[in-house]
Order: sequence, then C-alpha cells, then structure tokens
Amino acid sequence: MKYLKIILLSLIIIGLSSCAIRKYIPEGKAILIENVIVNDSTQYHIPKSEVSNYIVQKPTKSIFGWMPRVWVYYRTLPKTDKKFYKWINKSFGVEPVYYSVSKTDNSRQQIEDYLANTGYFKSKVEPEMTSKNNRAKVVYKIHPKEPYTVRNISYKINDSTIARIVNDLDEDLQLKEGDNYNFFSLYKDRELITNTLRDNGYYTFSKDYIFYEVDTNLMQKKVDVALRIDGDPHHKYLINNVFIYPDHNPRIANTIVNDTVQHTFSLRKKDPEHRFDFIYGKDPKVNLKTFNQVIQLHPGDEFSQKKVTQTYRALGSLKLYSLSNISFDTVPGGNDSVKLLNCNITLQKGKIHHYNIQIEGTNSGGDLGALGSISYRNNNIFRGSEVLRISLRYGFQAQRVNNQYIEEGIFNTREFGAEASITFPRFLSPIPLHRFVSEYQPKTMLLTGYNMQIRPLYMRYIMTASFGYNWRASNTVEHFLTPINLNTVKVLPSDVFALVLDLETNQRIKDQYTDHLIFGLNYSFVFANQNIKKNSDFFYLKFDIETSGNVLSLLNNTPVITERDNHHEIIGIRYAQFFKYQIDFRFYHYMPSRNMLALRLMYGHGIAYGNSIDLPFERSFYAGGSNSMRGWQFRTLGPGEFNNPEGYDMEHIGDLQLETNVEYRFPIYSMFKGAIFSDVGNIWTLTDNESFPGGQFKFDKFYKQLAVDAGFGLRLDLSFFLIRLDVAVPLCDPAYDEAHRWRVNKLQWRDVVWNFGIGYPF
Repeated sequence: MKYLKIILLSLIIIGLSSCAIRKYIPEGKAILIENVIVNDSTQYHIPKSEVSNYIVQKPTKSIFGWMPRVWVYYRTLPKTDKKFYKWINKSFGVEPVYYSVSKTDNSRQQIEDYLANTGYFKSKVEPEMTSKNNRAKVVYKIHPKEPYTVRNISYKINDSTIARIVNDLDEDLQLKEGDNYNFFSLYKDRELITNTLRDNGYYTFSKDYIFYEVDTNLMQKKVDVALRIDGDPHHKYLINNVFIYPDHNPRIANTIVNDTVQHTFSLRKKDPEHRFDFIYGKDPKVNLKTFNQVIQLHPGDEFSQKKVTQTYRALGSLKLYSLSNISFDTVPGGNDSVKLLNCNITLQKGKIHHYNIQIEGTNSGGDLGALGSISYRNNNIFRGSEVLRISLRYGFQAQRVNNQYIEEGIFNTREFGAEASITFPRFLSPIPLHRFVSEYQPKTMLLTGYNMQIRPLYMRYIMTASFGYNWRASNTVEHFLTPINLNTVKVLPSDVFALVLDLETNQRIKDQYTDHLIFGLNYSFVFANQNIKKNSDFFYLKFDIETSGNVLSLLNNTPVITERDNHHEIIGIRYAQFFKYQIDFRFYHYMPSRNMLALRLMYGHGIAYGNSIDLPFERSFYAGGSNSMRGWQFRTLGPGEFNNPEGYDMEHIGDLQLETNVEYRFPIYSMFKGAIFSDVGNIWTLTDNESFPGGQFKFDKFYKQLAVDAGFGLRLDLSFFLIRLDVAVPLCDPAYDEAHRWRVNKLQWRDVVWNFGIGYPF
C-alpha cells in the first residue's frame, strides 16, 4: 500500500507540473501534441507509416500526455545565463514544438506529392487543427482518387547487349505490370540496372542515362511505362594492367625512381595466370603473394564495381596500410565495342610497431587491487600484413576470506597472464573455397594464452588455444567461427583447503576447484547497423553458440580416453560436454542535445550432458558486477531466490540467464558524461540443485524472482577510451522472502554498490 501511495503521489506531481506548462506557453502559440492521419476511403490502402514520413512537424514527445522535459525547459530557460541551469536546460529539458500553419501546409503538399508518386494522382489532403488548453492536434484527412495501374512496361534500348542484360533482370525489377504506378519503385529499378551494368564491364555508365516515359490514360486509369536508355553506343571496359604501389608516399612520389616488378600467380591449378605490376623504389617489406586473394581486379577481366568494393574491403583488413586508393585510366586499344582500362592501386603504410602500457585499479566484490599490463603489436610480422599481438599482465588484490586462511600481507592474491595471437588476412584451410574467399575475404586467427592465479586457498592454472575465422558478409553482418577451442584448468588447493573440499557436499562449490578440459567449437553471428557518420538510431544483435566434448566423446573406449569414477578423462583431466547459446539484443535511440537511450535484452541457456553433470564454472552464467546487474557485486546474485550462506570463495552461477537493462545517457560538461540506469534480471539452474536451493527455473515463479536495481553513473570520455563509475542500489532482491523482496524503504549506505569499468556496459 505504501508503494502505491508513492506511485500515486509521483503521478500527481508530474501531472501538476505538466499542467503548469500552460502559463509558460507564449501568447498565440500552441504546443503540437499529435498528428493524426485519416484515410477517407476504405477501398484503397495507404500505409500511414509511410505518409507520416512526409509530415514536416513532429509532435512534442510526451508520457501519457505529460511533458516533464518541457516543464524543465520552461523553468530553467530564464536562468540559462548561469552554467548550472544552462546544463539542466540542455541535458534534461526539451523545447516544445509549436504548431505552424506554413509547416502544416508544407506537409499537406508533400503528402499529396507522395500520393501522386504512388499512383494516386490528383488526390487531396485536408489538414485540420484543433486546439485545447494551448495544445494543438492536426488531423490530415486523405481523399484518395482511384489509383493508376501499370498496363504495359516496354524497353527502348538500342544497344542489344545492354537490352539483354536488362531483360535478364526482369524478375528482379520491383515495378510489374498490373501494379499500382510507383515512382519509388522505378527509382530503385534504375539503381539496380545501373549497378548491374557497372558490374558487367560498363565503367562509364551512370543512372543519368536511364529515363522513364510515363503515358497516362485518364479514362481507364492506366499507365504505360517505357524504359529508355540513351547514350548509344555504350562500351564495355576490360582491365588492361593492374599497377600496385605497395609503398606509396604522396609527398615524394614524384621525386624517386621506381622499379617495376611483375608478379604472376594462379589461384587454382586450372585457372589461367594473373599478373600484377608492382611499382616501388625500395623494398616494400611485404610479400607480393599477400595480394593474390586481396586484389579482385585482374588483367583481362571486365570492369566490375562490385569487385572494386570487395578489393577496398580486403585492403582495409591489411593493418600494414593506413590508406588505400583505387583509380582507373583509359588507355588506347580495344575495338569499337570494348575499351581498355589501367587500374592503379596506391597503398600508404601505417605504423608497424605499437606498444601500450596500462595500469588500473580493480574492484571485485569489494576487494581492492591493481592490474598492470604491457602489450606489443606488429602489423607485418611475416611480411604479409599478419598481425602479431603479445600481452603480459600482472595484478594483485586484497582478498577477504575467513581469518584462519589469510596469509601475511594485505595483497594476498596475485595473478599473472600472458597471451599471444596472430591474425592472418587470408583464409588458411586445406579446403580452398575460392569463391567464398573472393566474396568475403575471411581472416584466420590463432591464439594461445596462459594464466596463473595464486590465492590464499589455492593456485589455478589456465591454458587456452584456439583456431578460427572471421569474415564480414555485408556492411552490417559479421561471422566468427572457431572450430578448435581448447581450454584447460588445473587447480592446486592448499592442504587445509583440500580437506575442506573433501568434506564439502555442495557439488557446485567443489566443481569450481576441480580440474577440467574444454574442447569444442564456437560460432558468433553479429548484426550492427550503426552509421558512424550520423547520429541515427541503430540495432545490435549478437548470437553465440558453443559446444564442447562431442568430438572427444567419439574417442571413448579407445586408448586416448580413460574411464574413471563413471566419467572419461584425457591426459588425466575430465573433459566437459555441453551445449550453450546466448542472445544479446540492443537498441540505441538518439535524442536531442547528444542524449541517448540505450536498451539491452539478454538471454542465455546452457545444457550439460554426457561426460558432465553441470556446466563448467567459467562457462556458467552469472549476474552482478560492472557490466551486468550493477546493484550486486560480481557473481553474487541468484540463482533464483537462493540465499547464500557463509561459504568459501563461493560465486553464484547458473544454467540460464535473463536480463534487461535500460540506460539514459547525457552530457554533463566537456569530457564528463552521466547516466541514469536500471537493470532487471537473474540467473537460474535448470534442475533442482542441492548446491543452490531455490535456484531452479520454474515458469510459474521466475518472474517473481527477477532482481531490480537502479543507479546513476559518471563517465570520463577520453575519445580513445572511457572510464566509468556506476553507483547502484538493489531495489528488489529475490534472496529475501517474497513478501520482503522490495527493499526501497529499507536501503542503507552499506547496500550501495560501486562499480568501476572501462567502456560502456553495453
């Protein structure tokens, strides 16, 4: 009842503040609160979502009719000569949209033009504004005429070769006979024809050569469309020579003497040889074979804009080069229908050696420490633009455990790690897959790592190795495939702690300190449609799949695999067998004054089977920490309604995770930015596990076990990286009895959780 009163009081305050806006509205003006589109005809379907794009004035945003941000704008506007009020005005306020007669008439004209362009010629739009309490509503009433349909589509193309290409595109063209006339479909068809012709050798062709002759029949409401291509004759262009400048320097290009080196190769044994002419003055320190798969333009091939784009994309993956440019020159030769082009590719080198040193403070579960790392990157380790990365890190931490286990000294936990990786800008595989390689330019990645953790109760050694591929299918889609992924964990408990583990009945706790091996594959699909050149809304979707142990299980009952205590081991270590997948969906909405609303929905599910009873500790799901449920310390939330008793270095893990986050981000001053956020979620086990009583996922209970937190963040944006401090409190804690889970009126200072991080949480 108390919470209901608080909510009602908040709603009343917001409502009163919204009503108070009226006295600030300038005389003779009205705030536009709604645009309504009404179709006067039930016979013709006109998509309102399309029509709304042509309305010039968008209404002022509100929450169920309330406009708290407008109220903030009005209240702080007279005081914007002071920095604080100016910041409040820009960050939290929003200027209302006032109704405009001229803009409404402009919208009417644009909607009528849209209707004409979609076949509804001479249709009328009647806008009507109503105002109440200085709030305006505009209704755009559409009176559509009978649409014109396409009776016949014909072609006027004198060039027979181009005519054949266009005819072959007939099924892919959007506008068909019998459809409503649609100018936008014609425009897309024009682009498709142009791109197709430029991919088939027509280097000089552009959409300016394509015209549409539209003949209307007023009586029958029919349209005849004739596609005309002018500029006859059009020439095809063949690549004559490909000149590559692998060490181009525009400042001295005209002052040095260059040599020309011819490089011939064949991608497949049955293919003809290709030739590239490399031009440079001194050793470019790159193996010429590097470009065999990268350059898609070959002498004798027809010009193709698609291959130019693919070549640019492939050159961009060569970290040896910071800038590339492809240009073409027409050269004498050829005949009346086919002309020749020379292709010039200039490449400017970037830095080869990179070093980086980082020192940062850490806070894991309230235990403070420090972590330092040094890394080195070489962008041309084997003279083929292969990228070598080597990193070393060392950290220490003051870890709290039972007093009887604390070693001398404050920082009783140490960690050392080393990692090395090589990325090859080409596809390394016994199966060539030439078409796949030329289309997507995959990269090959090798990685190995070693990590040693020294803690008061145990020492843990982790070794990793992986082999995989990465390729970009389009500007928005990227794939990661790791067919070989090896991870081994070796744990050496202290004598005292080994006795404790022997007596421990909680299997989940024992599993955290048990040797195991993961051998399997990973696949990730990533979709991101962010446009870095403009602040527009975008989506991000990542789908991960991981399996382990399936290949090794085929070797059971062979000398390679030994059986022990009802499980199988390889080199004396039990291998893990499981299937796991995770979905991470995000939406980013840009708002005025560099504000942003970020939303994330995450779901994960893992199943152990065969040689495993539970998911490995490091593959289990967890909640809490700087990038998850920020109202809880790292790995301390859940599973379900589990309430953790006193234990030994116990971390909460589960087989299923559901989490959603919302964060409102805003600028404060200069490099400083702020955020207000809330997280909702939890983890669960799939079975009734004695290790975590109350942690099992059940459809009739899980929604009651969702944890809720809220907080604010301060960020220091240094462009190249971001330092983040988030402060949060748990609002609903499922570890308590169901009647006492909401903690709003019971919060204390000790409940505040501080999280440090690098970069945004999502």
